[in-house]
Amino acid sequence: MHTISRVSRHTTFFDVLETLTKPGCVICTLVARTRWRYLDALAYENVNDYGLRVKLREARGFCNRHAWYFVETTREVFGAAIIYRDVLHTILHAAAAGDVNGLDPSGICPTCLVEWEAASNYLQVLAEALDEPDMGTAYEQSDGLCGPHLLSAMSLLRPLLRQKVLERTLAIWQRRGDDPARMRWQATGAEGNFSTDSMALAMPDPDAPATPLVVPNDQFTCPVCTASQALLAEPVTWASLADADGGLCNVHAWHADVRVLCSLFTRQITAIDKRASALAASTENRGWLRAAVRELTQAPVRNEPEPLPSRCVVCRRVGALEVAMAADPQLKPLCLPHLRRAITQRGVSALEAMKPIWRELDYLLGEYLRKEDYRFRGEPRGQEQKSPRWVVALISGAPGIR
Repeated sequence: MHTISRVSRHTTFFDVLETLTKPGCVICTLVARTRWRYLDALAYENVNDYGLRVKLREARGFCNRHAWYFVETTREVFGAAIIYRDVLHTILHAAAAGDVNGLDPSGICPTCLVEWEAASNYLQVLAEALDEPDMGTAYEQSDGLCGPHLLSAMSLLRPLLRQKVLERTLAIWQRRGDDPARMRWQATGAEGNFSTDSMALAMPDPDAPATPLVVPNDQFTCPVCTASQALLAEPVTWASLADADGGLCNVHAWHADVRVLCSLFTRQITAIDKRASALAASTENRGWLRAAVRELTQAPVRNEPEPLPSRCVVCRRVGALEVAMAADPQLKPLCLPHLRRAITQRGVSALEAMKPIWRELDYLLGEYLRKEDYRFRGEPRGQEQKSPRWVVALISGAPGIR
């Protein structure tokens, strides 16, 4: 006698089933593929799409993670120059009008929205199909979910599915053991799939040690970003964290020597287990509400990942460095995230200092784009060739900082 399946076996079902045979978190792998396809299509077809450009202006460009993925992995420097010159003009108009609030984003990074929606859909399909023999067997033989996506599942799924996903995932974790490399992605997700800890950055560590100022080599590089990157490059930073009270965000976890931080990841995984169990026991059904909104509006729903229960200890150190340096009136230029902090601490004088720098960069971007025209490709190249990376760094921050 054959059992009739109640699960629709559509493309997404088979995507999840196939990906379960690969190492690592199944949702991380599928979201990474979604990110690549979205930004690759954007690079070749949608850079000049009006609706997308409006969203990017509202978001003040991509978030830090997706801005540098677009430049370094999608390798679309020309497209980044077009997009970020448009965003730079928006910022210049706000600055000329004295509108400090115009520096703040009024929208969400479009790629983040695509990732959140993809993760939600894949989690829903996985959870609903776990009782199917082939899906259930494949999941039991897989590496399961990472901690961040387990928490998202507990937040998004309806109550009847949460406990099932939680029990099977924790069983996989226990069976797979305590391999350090595995513990890192279980605690923080696959590399590049989540951003820094914004809450920890906003709660600086008052006992963080002072970091020497590192002066950038050019007039378009934020010294606060440069000092933060120097902080992350110090081996002592990681060695001193083994017994720290807290955890690591996805960005900083993948900077570290994983062997040094096994005890920290163990505590972080335990905190995720406790938080996931609390969410699984809740009767709240946020997933149903999100699904209803999506069905009624035919629009993506902002399914942000559930925050990790442990604040990132490195983000707190970076936050302390940002507070100390942003108060220095001599430091310029500042990227947009650090400029906002500087304005909060010392007023609009920080904005005034940036206006001529932005105008000079706008000119260089114009020259870069002009010389990409076939009619002018014979002209000598100069420092305008660096302007796309400069403008991305000044608007979205240096790689891995925000």
